[in-house]
Amino acid sequence: MRTPARLLGPAFAFVVTFFAGSAAAFADEPTGGAWPDGPDRSHLDLLILFGGGTVGLFVLISLFALLTARNNYVPPAPGNEIHVRTDSTPTPHH
Repeated sequence: MRTPARLLGPAFAFVVTFFAGSAAAFADEPTGGAWPDGPDRSHLDLLILFGGGTVGLFVLISLFALLTARNNYVPPAPGNEIHVRTDSTPTPHH
C-alpha cells in the first residue's frame, strides 16, 4: 500500500461517514411549525456558555494534573558502602 492510499483511505471513510450521518440527521428534521424556535441568546450568553465551560474544563484538568504529578519520593542518603572510583582504569567485566 502506498502513502497516498494510506492518507486518502481514512479521509474517504470520514467523508462517507459524515455524509451518511448528515443524511440521517436531515431526514429526521421536523418541517414547519413542529419544531418551534427557542429563545434567542445574546453573544455574551453564548460566550459564557461555551467559553466558560471550556475555560472551566481547562482549569479542572490543570488542577488534576498538578495534584497527580507530585513527586513525593525522597531517596535515602548515601551510606559508607558506596565505592567512589578515583582512577580512570577500565572496569573488568567477567
